Amino acid sequence: MRSYGTSLAVFLLGLNPAMPALAQGLFGDPDERREPPPSLPQSFSGIIRPPSGEEIPKEVNTLNDIVRAMQACWRPTGIRYSGQSVTIRISFKRNGEVLGKPMITHYREGEPDAANRDAFTQAVREALVRCSPMPFTDRLGAAVAGRPFTFRFVDSPATDKSQNL
Repeated sequence: MRSYGTSLAVFLLGLNPAMPALAQGLFGDPDERREPPPSLPQSFSGIIRPPSGEEIPKEVNTLNDIVRAMQACWRPTGIRYSGQSVTIRISFKRNGEVLGKPMITHYREGEPDAANRDAFTQAVREALVRCSPMPFTDRLGAAVAGRPFTFRFVDSPATDKSQNL
């Protein structure tokens, strides 16, 4: 019994200088360990332009479907293109209802026409009401609940050039 304990002690003392290297080989360099990327982005942005007659989807299953649904919900009538845009930050509950109060983070006026401006902002308000509750699937609802979404409503048709948010 004594020889086993002595042998074990000699073995462990012999490993002492190699212990950090052994630990590094088993667990990797602590500086190289990283958190796994989140399954979804922390926030999501989309540009909403005048609709092309799409129907509001019966089920929203992807992030792109959320933008398409919001696009279908926006039905501006009596608005002429004047360069207006409004950016709204919004979050949803798991069941697709709006969480809290949507916040306007940016507004660009465009041409100075009060009637056109009022029609534009009213159409954005109606789109948010029309799209609530957003028809999320259970999986997507669980994934996006509480995450911020930023939608930029623009009163101009899509162009071939990409535009910055």
